[in-house]
Amino acid sequence: MPATVCGDPSETFERYALGLARRDGLRAEAGSGAWRRQMLLVELARLGVHGWPSRRTLTTTGRLPEGCKPCLEGRGSNLCLTTHCNRDCFFCFNPKPRAEGMSVHGRPARDAAHAAELLAEVRVASVGLSGGEPLLRPELALQVARALKARFGTALHIDLYTNGDRLTPELLRAMRQAGVDGLRINLAARGYDPEPVRLALRERMPAEVELPVIPAHEERLQRLMEELDAMGARHLILHELFVSGQNVDSLQRQGLTAKEQPGDPLLPWSPVSESEEAAYRLMIHALKRGLGLSVYYCSCGTQEWIAERALARAGKPSESGSTSS
Repeated sequence: MPATVCGDPSETFERYALGLARRDGLRAEAGSGAWRRQMLLVELARLGVHGWPSRRTLTTTGRLPEGCKPCLEGRGSNLCLTTHCNRDCFFCFNPKPRAEGMSVHGRPARDAAHAAELLAEVRVASVGLSGGEPLLRPELALQVARALKARFGTALHIDLYTNGDRLTPELLRAMRQAGVDGLRINLAARGYDPEPVRLALRERMPAEVELPVIPAHEERLQRLMEELDAMGARHLILHELFVSGQNVDSLQRQGLTAKEQPGDPLLPWSPVSESEEAAYRLMIHALKRGLGLSVYYCSCGTQEWIAERALARAGKPSESGSTSS
């Protein structure tokens, strides 16, 4: 999920890394990696990509998901319902052992009403109900959605993040009635099977796919884009795969390399070079195929931008000492 930062800068790592520790164990990319990415950006520009190349925030159509618009202004938040999950993905940065308990921006929330109070303090316009897998606690998810809609109405856009395993027609209808505005489904957890998206769309629940770009899965991701486009899905959100203390050994075995660049001061992880290259190629594929599906690349650079915007809104200095955006 895109990172946002509010409150004290010293809390940034706790809120967005959730115990993640940067590791230096992944081999640095060869110098040709940056050149390859630049050539792919040139091709994307030729094909008419939209966005901001300097911070690597790109979209194939210029159409952004509703929940991402406030986030890019530093007005997004995360409400974690539980870090428990029914999956164990190598790219997940949630700490182990998993834990119960809600948090808003890493601040513990006693209940749904308290979570709404914490969100009111940071004055956001979009929130992601996340985990772990929040639908392991479906009644809590519904209770929180109702409390947020009662407090903020349409001024707050609510997305629920899920791997899709627990979705049913009945639960989808209940979420719509409770005020959930849309789903963010990570299909990487289930072998890119798009059935949860199909089910959500059948129940008139807006559903976007959001996942990390795993380089070895690029060909399957191309097929997924075609499948999502055919079923009428509107958005695919791609993230960079990144190196963490929990996945560095797995990435080393895959022969992947860390991007050779100064680390983003507000993000305690290193992006994987080959992941961004694969993301660019996927966007090129979407543009050449003329897909109606809007493919949005939310890079680590994008998330650094979001963090700086949120700190500026809060009147807090970033690592560079600036409070302006």
